[in-house]
Parts: sequence; structure tokens; C-alpha cells
Amino acid sequence: MGNEVSLVLHKWSSAEFPEEYALVHIIDNSKRSILRLRVNGERVVLRVAESVCDHHPVRLLHMEVTAQRDTINCFNFQQVRVVVDGTSQQTQSMGMGTESWSDLCGRKSCFYEVTRKVGNIGSVEKVSWEFFHSYTVFLITHIRYHVIIECDKERGLRANIRGPFKCEGPVLRDSLVTAECERGSLIQRVVEEEAAKDMRGFAESEFEGREYILFQGASDEPSVNIVNTGARFHGHANGSTFQGCEIVMQTFVKQSQPP
Repeated sequence: MGNEVSLVLHKWSSAEFPEEYALVHIIDNSKRSILRLRVNGERVVLRVAESVCDHHPVRLLHMEVTAQRDTINCFNFQQVRVVVDGTSQQTQSMGMGTESWSDLCGRKSCFYEVTRKVGNIGSVEKVSWEFFHSYTVFLITHIRYHVIIECDKERGLRANIRGPFKCEGPVLRDSLVTAECERGSLIQRVVEEEAAKDMRGFAESEFEGREYILFQGASDEPSVNIVNTGARFHGHANGSTFQGCEIVMQTFVKQSQPP
């Protein structure tokens, strides 16, 4: 996995987000992969910035999940959106009740996936969204982790990081060859304070990319837009704008017709 490896999880809180995380992985003091996760009851913001991909010097991804209360004051998922830089071919699959999006770099050394998961607890259907990330660190050895986002009817959104884990095999989760992963997280330290400013800045870099709307409460179909995470949208954007890392949505969606 390299001569020197550092994998640290930073945890803190802010006025807007009671839960803030930065998962910082540095390899040989040169390559790094940083996950930034910010959580409150109505909004989860996930950012990934990394220089570990063999195919690109830097890769950037932004994911945002929102929730809102319904007419009986219960929280439900409102929107799930992903913005990724244009460095590789993205694929999106919709059907059979499962929405998923995936991105594999050209040399198959870095993989992202966002998937809608549906299960049952007794007679109650449970829906969650999962962000999966894996990247090669040495030959066939790779690191993978999951971020599970759930929506509690009373408290709203919550997120849980699982991993990172060390695995042998392909970075793809669904592959003809199954990866073998060691048990136990690779996190070496948990620090109850903010990550360094340069690390946070790297993870929150502005970039132009392609936006995927995977779930929209009142929409019939997913949409794809070209956006810039630090400025106005480029191309068709339904009137939405970005202000810093904040999004101001003015989205017009087609309402489903009654049967």
C-alpha cells in the first residue's frame, strides 16, 4: 500500500451542520484522497477530492441529498444529485425500482457509485442511498468505503461511514472476480477537530462538471446538466444557481399524471 500511509478521520460540528467529517488518506506524502461529509436533518453534502487515480492528476465529486417534511410533518427524501468532473465516462442506470449511477476511470483504478437501496423492517419499507468509493493503492490492492444516508421520519437525514477497508481484487463492487476485503477499518486515528485548512480547501475546490439528478420528489425522469460548483450553471439548468458551495434551486419539474 505504499511506504508511508496515513488515514485519519476528523470529526467536528458547526452552526449549520451538527456533524462534520473529513476522512483524510495520504500515501507516501504525495497522493491523497479526502472525503468531506456534512450532515444535518435536511441536508447531507458529500465532497471527494483525490490525486490517487492513475488516470487523472485530480478527481472531484460533489453529492447532495436533501429531505423535507410532508403534510403530516414526517421527513422524506426530497432530492439526490451528483456532480462529477468530466474526466471519465459516467453511466447511469434506472429501472426495476433501483436508481444507480457509477463512474469508472479509464485505467480502472478509481470507482464511484451511488445506489438507492430498498429493504423492509417488518411491514415497513426502508429506503437509503449509498455512496461507494474504491481506488487502487498498489497493484491489485485497493481501498474501499461506503457512506450510507438514511432518512428518519422524525429526525431527518443521517449518514454513516463504513470502512475504509483494505481489499484485494478489482475496484468494481459488482465484478466477475470478487474482491477479498480484510475486516476492520483502516482508520488509524479519530481526531475531534477540524481537518487542516489546506485539506478542507482541496476537498471543497470549485470545478465544472456534469450534474446527475438521481431522485426528485415530483419528477418523472432523471436529468443531466453541465454545472460549475462555484458559479452559475452552464447549459440547461432549470434556473438553478450556485453561490459558493450553496445551491439555490429553482427547478421546474414535470408532475406525474394520475393513472
